[in-house]
Amino acid sequence: MTDKSTLTIDREIDDIKAQVKREIDTIHTLMDSVGYRDSSPGWNTPFQVFRLRRALRIHYLAMRIRDSTPLPTGTRELAWSLDPNDESV
Repeated sequence: MTDKSTLTIDREIDDIKAQVKREIDTIHTLMDSVGYRDSSPGWNTPFQVFRLRRALRIHYLAMRIRDSTPLPTGTRELAWSLDPNDESV
């Protein structure tokens, strides 16, 4: 039997993949509209697009992981006082 958290993680990964694909499609459309994807000699657009795709994947994955991780209860209740005379801690 599959664990519910595993299903949730798989769904989140699929959502990330779909979002990255949409972003890449948007980037390709923008590049085509301004003539950025020129195939003249010496033009290395494929490598630059690859780097952009990789950066987008990492960025979205990191954001989704950060947003999906709940804060521990102890972390929410931490409080610091910067007053050296405050002894309420």
